[in-house]
Amino acid sequence: MIRPQERRLREKQKEECYRAILQAALRLFAAKGLQDATMEEIAQAAGLGKGTIYYYFNSKEALIEELLCSLADQYFRNLLEGIEGSESPLALAEKIIANLLGHYERQPELFHVIQMIIATPGGGPPRVRHVFATKHREWLNRLRERAQGPVEAAGLSLESFVDFVATHAHGLLFWAIAGRDIQKLREESGRVLRAFLK
Repeated sequence: MIRPQERRLREKQKEECYRAILQAALRLFAAKGLQDATMEEIAQAAGLGKGTIYYYFNSKEALIEELLCSLADQYFRNLLEGIEGSESPLALAEKIIANLLGHYERQPELFHVIQMIIATPGGGPPRVRHVFATKHREWLNRLRERAQGPVEAAGLSLESFVDFVATHAHGLLFWAIAGRDIQKLREESGRVLRAFLK
């Protein structure tokens, strides 16, 4: 019989292997592309045997799907971090953009892989499309809820504000992936936000 302490240790080791595989896959997919990175390379980068990776994921497609679904949650959750105290539409938008660009600087691989899947004809596997669409709708709803007070107090349309911020954020994301200087993007974004939300 497995003791509770041993069970917890095994669960922790499984979780660590799972995370190591996802992180290795993220790095390799960003560097080599979704098609060219192999399961063997991912296992090696994760410090695991090739057979071990198949214990967690029965195919590269299953690994891609799981990675991208987990990335969707991380991406959208990070955009809204710390916006609760924003008193004006401008402050709210600036915080979201700061979150986006800061996250890009910390983990550019995440954004490159997201862009790869978005650019894939058909938008990638059906589960990935569904998860991204669901997380995107949840993000827009949370943004509406948190922005409603400041936006309406400023006499702006809530829907126009949400559409503007979402479109602006996605545009900046593609500029960052294309290699634009992040500091210049921050400056340009600040000018745009102040022009539209002053």
